[in-house]
Amino acid sequence: MTLIILDIAKRIDIITEVNMIMLAEVALLVAIYAVWIVVMVNAMVSSEEISLTVATITFILTVPISLILAALLETIIAGIFQVNLLLMVIVSILFAVRWVMALVGE
Repeated sequence: MTLIILDIAKRIDIITEVNMIMLAEVALLVAIYAVWIVVMVNAMVSSEEISLTVATITFILTVPISLILAALLETIIAGIFQVNLLLMVIVSILFAVRWVMALVGE
């Protein structure tokens, strides 16, 4: 009986550890999405190319991290990778449009 209780406790500990890792990955992915929102707002209201460049570089640097996190979470949350790709495409298109507007406005 004691071995069964110890085995159950060990499994619960492993499950809790996996859940904590998953929670950290989800939190990082949500933080990256929040950064993308702030960066997009900054890019849309900025009038000079320097702030637009900083916003674009921030987006470019966080894209691989978000892809890796979404791929890791795909086994747990089905469809998260597709959602990540969709958000990435939308933000990329908005950045491209903003860059064209900035270059034409010169």
